[in-house]
Amino acid sequence: MAIEDVFEIRNLLYSYCWLIDSGDFEGVCQLLKDADISYGGKLTYSRDPEGYMQTLKPIVRYKDGTTKTVHMCIDPIIEVAEDGLTATARSYTVVLQGITKKFPPQIIWIDRKFDTFVKEEGKWNIQYSYND
Repeated sequence: MAIEDVFEIRNLLYSYCWLIDSGDFEGVCQLLKDADISYGGKLTYSRDPEGYMQTLKPIVRYKDGTTKTVHMCIDPIIEVAEDGLTATARSYTVVLQGITKKFPPQIIWIDRKFDTFVKEEGKWNIQYSYND
């Protein structure tokens, strides 16, 4: 395992937060295009970026294009397999939302995430994301 692998996987986790907070839903779907996604034990999307986009469409994007949220991936524990081709991560997601002069930041979502990754052609990709 190279430390670069851990950094690349960590950046995938953080990229989701940055993309969704920026209102870049197309970027979120691109990031998750090859992933199976489960919520609460139920497989919700299987490599279905168009289906996942339907989940994102109701999210309000404000005049500046953002969601006025701050998604935080907290305490990621990343373990890369000995072969260097698969990895797992567990973390917490905490989402804050607030609008200046309207309402202060408040927690609107907390969950635990369990992700698996696969390295293909030298690049890490999200393979499975379980949100509890």
